[in-house]
Amino acid sequence: MSNADPYNWPTHKKVLNLAVVAFHACMCAFPASAIIPAYEIISEDLGMSLQRASYLTSLQIAILGGAPLFWRPLSTRYGRRQIFIISLIGSLAFNIGCAKSQTYGTMAVCRALQSFFISPPNAIGSAVVVEAFFKRERARYMGVWTVMVTTGIPLAPLIFGFVTAYAGYRWIYWILAIINGV
Repeated sequence: MSNADPYNWPTHKKVLNLAVVAFHACMCAFPASAIIPAYEIISEDLGMSLQRASYLTSLQIAILGGAPLFWRPLSTRYGRRQIFIISLIGSLAFNIGCAKSQTYGTMAVCRALQSFFISPPNAIGSAVVVEAFFKRERARYMGVWTVMVTTGIPLAPLIFGFVTAYAGYRWIYWILAIINGV
């Protein structure tokens, strides 16, 4: 067994790896629910109904449900790290696209593509846990990953409600792009 095998890594390295993957998984749901406090402002800015503005979230949730079916086989064939890097770069680019969108259609397309690119942790996050931790440890660390996946949904509207109120809704996308870049 070599040091390339995650089972041989020291515990602190495994936990750090899990923290990065779990945070990325948290960020999957963040963009979908982040704009909920901004629906009214988005509808006014882009000249559409409030109901239509809410479809921006529905669209993203639908893609988050299906896109992992694309990413899982790719990660098995080409490796998890490359897929995570592609995920972050694509998500960063389309968050910038959302921030600069001037029409509903442009924002919807950018949100759809951002959702597609941010979805890999939903598909392969649990595989990272299985590949790094022994069976006796997996339940605890799978729990950490699961909590992070589910925390993004209620946390994003809380945080980005303040961002919308004090900086404007376009800063939601700029902040998400900055997080992807970092």
